[in-house]
Amino acid sequence: MNDMFGYIIGIFGFLFGILVFTYDNLEYKGYSSAHNCSGDCYIKYVEEYGTSVEIEQRKNEIAKTDEFSSIRGLWSGCAACHGQDGQGMGAFPKLAGQTSDYISNRLYAYKNREQIGAMSSTMWAQAGMLSDQDIKLISKFIEEGIN
Repeated sequence: MNDMFGYIIGIFGFLFGILVFTYDNLEYKGYSSAHNCSGDCYIKYVEEYGTSVEIEQRKNEIAKTDEFSSIRGLWSGCAACHGQDGQGMGAFPKLAGQTSDYISNRLYAYKNREQIGAMSSTMWAQAGMLSDQDIKLISKFIEEGIN
């Protein structure tokens, strides 16, 4: 076993050496640059945008004014199948225009593994991870117009 591990490490080291020493002038194509921002670049960046802490503080302040900030990440999972604006896609139904009660009743049904339609099993895991607060907010978010 130790011989096999040593063999694998040896091959990895050899291949790494080939990459580093044979192709030491590789460039990323299609990107504006392949370097980090330091020195004057960093100073200009901080003057324009602030430090990373200040940026995060601004994001948190904005999130405080957004009632739906806690479920926006969850919505991106919904949007993957139901469309960014909830318009529905293929076998996945339209959510936009539905009432909060309709959405929450469906999510609770899926959370309880009820069979509603052909795609129910897809929703069981998705709804199963939602808290009551998540369901309340997602339902309200959809009813008020996804934005």
